[in-house]
Amino acid sequence: MAKNQKPVKIKRYKRNSASPKTVVFKKVLTVAAGVVLLIAAGFFLGKPVVNFFANLDFSAPSEQTSSQQQPDSSDGQRSQSGSEPVQVSDTSIYYYADISQMTTEGGIDSVIAAAKTAGADHCVFDLKDASGYIHYNSENQYAQKLKADTVADLDMVVKKMNENGITPVARVYTFMDRMISSVERGAAVKYQGTESLWLDTSAALGGKSWANPASSIMQSYITDITDEILSKGIKEIIYAGYSTPTGYSLDKRDFGASTEQVLANMKNLLNTLKSKVSAKGGRAIWQFEYSATASGGDYAQYIVHPFQLGAENVIITADASQVSDISAVESLKKIARDNGITHFALWMTDGTTLENIQSAGSYFVR
Repeated sequence: MAKNQKPVKIKRYKRNSASPKTVVFKKVLTVAAGVVLLIAAGFFLGKPVVNFFANLDFSAPSEQTSSQQQPDSSDGQRSQSGSEPVQVSDTSIYYYADISQMTTEGGIDSVIAAAKTAGADHCVFDLKDASGYIHYNSENQYAQKLKADTVADLDMVVKKMNENGITPVARVYTFMDRMISSVERGAAVKYQGTESLWLDTSAALGGKSWANPASSIMQSYITDITDEILSKGIKEIIYAGYSTPTGYSLDKRDFGASTEQVLANMKNLLNTLKSKVSAKGGRAIWQFEYSATASGGDYAQYIVHPFQLGAENVIITADASQVSDISAVESLKKIARDNGITHFALWMTDGTTLENIQSAGSYFVR
């Protein structure tokens, strides 16, 4: 035996050494015991790490449940992170230009110069006006029949405005459309139980028809126009007239669908338009009236409060008599914030310039 080498003790069983099966069994038992020890160590050593991840919140911001009641205007603020209030402005300044000024290169240059002088970084113009006329060269079958006399060269408009740091913004009137019935009666609201066009007042007084929010024809028309405008490189679109008809004999309106279905169609279309614009890296904005959005306002034509239709970006039209007090602007901003509005702009339709409208952050200038 070599020096300092200890003798190996061999445990004997009836003078026989362990069989190969026994040796294998013992090795397996040893490995199993080691695994148990590792698991135990992992449990105690890993507990702080487990607690760390357990305390992280990876959930998406919760969505506010839609309600047909007046929107919440309590002190609680809906937020994206749970602690920071939602920003209701990005300090954009809009300039509105009549589309008739933009039919020539010189006219477009003049509009850009005026917008710059006013300090605006956005320029708004109507591509589908409040009557339903189309102000650009469209391939849509209805739009071609309703093309206005004043048509803008969108390619030139977009190119020149982008070169001058002005964001082109197209406005599209949706269901406020008296012309669609002249080329497609199926897209218009009817008198109850008849095929006659519903008018917002008597024909003798110049009553006008309205597009039907429940009409699949009308919805496709609006989405087609949106696709065309986006294809021209315009990334911001304002949707106006997004409501059921206003006027007289409202109880005689026939949408061919229940009020609940009309509302569902309006919400679905809004989400479709919002998704289309967002997919192009742009922003879809909805234009509402102050009288319908202010606390206690009348919003019957929208069925629910406009801020509950699903829009995230809004422009509110008002005049000096409605927002002459800064508290009125702050109150409206709060209602918007409490209902998930992330971009809020104020448009003084009477051209009044009030210092307090700048508290809205984003606003229109003349």
